[in-house]
Amino acid sequence: MRTVYLVRHGMVDFPGGKRRCIGRTDLPLNYVGRKQAEDLREYFRSRPIEAVFTSPLERTLETARILAEDRLPVQESEGLMELYMGEWENVPLCDLKKELESEPLLGEGREHGLMRMDHTIKHILSHTQGDVVAVAHAGINCCYLAGLTGHPLNTSRALTQPYGGISRIIVDDRGAVFAAESGRKPRISPCDRECRDIWDHYGTPERVRLHCMAVAQQADRLGSALKEAGYYVNMELIHSAALLHDVVRDRKDHAAEGARVLTREGYPLVAEIIRCHHDLEHEIINETSVVYLADKWIQGEQEMSLDERFSRSRARCGGNPGALAAHERRYRQARTMEEKVRNCLTGLKTG
Repeated sequence: MRTVYLVRHGMVDFPGGKRRCIGRTDLPLNYVGRKQAEDLREYFRSRPIEAVFTSPLERTLETARILAEDRLPVQESEGLMELYMGEWENVPLCDLKKELESEPLLGEGREHGLMRMDHTIKHILSHTQGDVVAVAHAGINCCYLAGLTGHPLNTSRALTQPYGGISRIIVDDRGAVFAAESGRKPRISPCDRECRDIWDHYGTPERVRLHCMAVAQQADRLGSALKEAGYYVNMELIHSAALLHDVVRDRKDHAAEGARVLTREGYPLVAEIIRCHHDLEHEIINETSVVYLADKWIQGEQEMSLDERFSRSRARCGGNPGALAAHERRYRQARTMEEKVRNCLTGLKTG
């Protein structure tokens, strides 16, 4: 059995600061993109990779060279190039009136892209014997993954392909090819700089960012205290999930929407914490409950008790019986978790 690691290049800066349909427009990696390539290097350093293949565009070539260091040969392949976007090429996304199924009239269609990518991967496999890395682009990767998974090709852009993400393609002993994993980041959580870029991309308002930073500080303190009490919690995961828990705060059902955002960005563990930051599914002490409690202890940027926090929010329920019942349930759950945490920390102080 062999593995093809299909990688999307790291992040780039867009001309004029507007996200664009760049296709084959040649752009270098930015600071975050180079850091993402370094994360990929660490991920692949312990894996038995035979060679790295890459699209010849600057952003993919730079990603591949950082990833490979001096350990692995890097080979350019025209077949890994991004789809040509025709009249959409280098146009700001805000100026494009297109649906998920739309294609540029003068560009390369998805069907042709899928055939090209399929031929390229087969060619790479026929000229290698071990596991390989192929560094390419979101559009062409999504076409290929749609072909492998049976996802409708006309909505292939809905598939997850974040910057610096890894899709694992398995080739069994009979030569059958299938997708085992799609769009996973090599790290379990984003760094602070990437969190800020995610805020920027999804238009998180300044007031919400300030709230998230206050929650992150509270979560950092609580997580550190729990670690001292003997609980294993991942502090980087806690910090990034706290920073991003309200990334789309102004959307309806923002916890579920935020989880979908972080899944698309390649961070499923962060997504799961964000999904449960409003209502816990399991009343246990872990990274999720740390972020959950920290959020309950912060109103805006101000720290306050659960009693004060829920007293203020109760007024917003009006006389709605359903809203009041949900509010009381959330209050009881928050009190239960707070008591569990305090018992742990009290045990540390008296032990």
